[in-house]
Amino acid sequence: MPGLMLLLLCFSWPAVGAIVVVDDNGQEVRLDKPTQRIISLAPNITEVLFHIGAGEQIVGADEYSNYPQAAKQILRVNNHAAANYELILSLKPDLVIAWQSGNGEKIIAPLRKLGIPVFVVETRKIDAIPDLFRRFGLLTGHQDRAEQRAIEFTQQLNGLQAAQLGKSLVRTFYQIWDEPLITLNGKHMVSDVIALCGGWNIFAEAVPLVPYVNIESVVAADPQMIIAGGSQEEQPRWYSSWQQWQGISAVANRQIYLIPSDLMQRHSVRILEGAEIMCDYMDRARNQE
Repeated sequence: MPGLMLLLLCFSWPAVGAIVVVDDNGQEVRLDKPTQRIISLAPNITEVLFHIGAGEQIVGADEYSNYPQAAKQILRVNNHAAANYELILSLKPDLVIAWQSGNGEKIIAPLRKLGIPVFVVETRKIDAIPDLFRRFGLLTGHQDRAEQRAIEFTQQLNGLQAAQLGKSLVRTFYQIWDEPLITLNGKHMVSDVIALCGGWNIFAEAVPLVPYVNIESVVAADPQMIIAGGSQEEQPRWYSSWQQWQGISAVANRQIYLIPSDLMQRHSVRILEGAEIMCDYMDRARNQE
């Protein structure tokens, strides 16, 4: 790795910064001025940066950063399993923004060892997204726009919450994958969206963030609604396989729905779109009871 070592020798970072922002791991990130060259290691991060006006400051992004359209033109530097550290260094970033549960320490730790400032996000609650806008605004020099975006998000979220008051609880199963059957526990933001719409995640108490479950446990919990990532227009091959389990209320009442994963599983502004769809489907499930 001689090329990498040469780049390291040429790299230096200010010891004291005028901008101090605490990330979701409780670590202070110090910059002497707003970042101008950002590496975004996850699509949700890329979306938020563009949303607050900092999209043009991204010089490298992960392979799944596909929104907005302009994000597709950014150089790819990592995927879910690995990062190209030499390429990242060659782009001379002054900040890397990473997603803790999405990237993991396997990718994040080597970046810290290279001396690059790393800001880690791990947003678990939908009402924490406006604060994420504000922190990104401080890091990038877009405080005013970030504040406006935060206010808009909060207003939309409050309106959605108010619309659910007084509605009955709906037992909900959120499916990530079919073979093996994978879901999300109560600490994931998807579960927070389910609760926002007046639902109850039947696997909220599972210990892993992303638990593997069996069909018997789903049958026992008897969800009134099943939601999975995808498109109603392009149903995945497993969609019809639920019909063999007519003892489940959601199956018997035809309350199985798909919501695009990008709207539900990315911790960004578009999760409000996913929440609106989720709430609409949940109302349909209530009407079948």
